[in-house]
Amino acid sequence: MSDVGPRSSVFTTLLVHQNRQVADWSDHRSRLERHAERLRITLPDGTPILQPPEQHEWQLMRVSVNAQNQEWIVEYRPVNVRNEAIDAITLPAPRWNQRTNGCKHGDWGAYRQALQSAVDAGCDAALLIHEHAIVDADRATPILLDEDGTVWMASESDGGVDGITAALFERELKGNGFPVNRGRLNERLVARCHELILVGTGMGVCRVESIDGEQVGSSSVLSSMGHRILDQHFTDEATWSDLRTHDE
Repeated sequence: MSDVGPRSSVFTTLLVHQNRQVADWSDHRSRLERHAERLRITLPDGTPILQPPEQHEWQLMRVSVNAQNQEWIVEYRPVNVRNEAIDAITLPAPRWNQRTNGCKHGDWGAYRQALQSAVDAGCDAALLIHEHAIVDADRATPILLDEDGTVWMASESDGGVDGITAALFERELKGNGFPVNRGRLNERLVARCHELILVGTGMGVCRVESIDGEQVGSSSVLSSMGHRILDQHFTDEATWSDLRTHDE
């Protein structure tokens, strides 16, 4: 799909189980509806018919709607980096306007280029910076554990995408006694943090060990909690939906 402007399409990326069910479809569908409304894109009626190829491992599935033909488009790709310790670089965050910032939209080339820049630097992810603060990552949400035990996430008003996995973490961390604040992940907060993780549909929970070659954090408390949250979430039958054709 070529990038011809933010309002050319809207999309979401889901996790597909090895038994070919998809995780958190209702949450992804709700976000598609919210983002499509902001981008003035009409979604098709009904549910996309998903036909994942035969597989033995989990994979990712991108579901998108083109603004012109208003039809579901389904594409698959493998899961790469997931639940690992990673290295990151920093790059300027792409900016559009207030309505468009934070949407999963058609002009996604800057995010793909950010990932490629990270790979070219021998790293795994790019942290996206706006006004000296981390607001997003190329395909995940940054979550930080401060030295006082407080968890910080960037404010949605800063332009980060409202991540499905991040929303789950925000709920579960609060339920497990971690105070969670929304605010600016500025240089001072990052420099003193105990741990910085990236969470997302594809990445799972990845602990950031270095940023631009500098070590960050020394704890694994947040990532360990994150792995337990995801393990519990994915063992819940209610997490999964079967959207395949019935005659398959």
